Amino acid sequence: MKKNKTNKDKIEEEITKAEKAYNFQQGYKLLYVPWKTIETASIAFISLNPGKPPKEADLRVLSDESGNSYEVEKDVTESPLTDQFLKLAEFLKVKPIDILTGAMCPFRSGKWEDFTEEQKIVGFEIGKNFWLEVLKKDINLLITLGNQVTNELLPYLDAKLELSIDSGWGNVQLKRYATKDFDIVQLPHLSSFKIFSRKECGEPIKQIFDNL
Repeated sequence: MKKNKTNKDKIEEEITKAEKAYNFQQGYKLLYVPWKTIETASIAFISLNPGKPPKEADLRVLSDESGNSYEVEKDVTESPLTDQFLKLAEFLKVKPIDILTGAMCPFRSGKWEDFTEEQKIVGFEIGKNFWLEVLKKDINLLITLGNQVTNELLPYLDAKLELSIDSGWGNVQLKRYATKDFDIVQLPHLSSFKIFSRKECGEPIKQIFDNL
């Protein structure tokens, strides 16, 4: 049974206030899909934060009402994550538009290290509160990118580590956790570790998603 609709106006007000108060300079984007996807998706995908946008893109938008940003912007993007996300969707046999795709920190940056420690904390707090509410809905599988994203959520989810394996890329690990409501698969940062384009990563990818 679906929960109450997530309050879009309240979240955007919170983000715009924080943008001014903490001097975020490059805009924000929380969801890379239409807002209504919150009510329909069974798979969620959370990256760290939005990076450099395509030219002419709207720099301050809460959600992408035109579709999944990675798919819509694939021909104009400057993000190396785009191709990897689309390969992930193909592997899962799910349309990109059907994956609840977004960021843990809604504020844009060239690099994560460009933020001050205070900005990182503020951005994560906003994202964490949003995602913990959204994940109460009918999500069956959560995919996270990197330890930073996963570790923000784990203390609140009573998650148990089920599997940790080599990704086929150096000492980078793929991890799978179980909660009472959904499974979590942690992948590395796909903008740096393009595991869906690397032959050696094929079997580990199949193993980490096996039976999910």
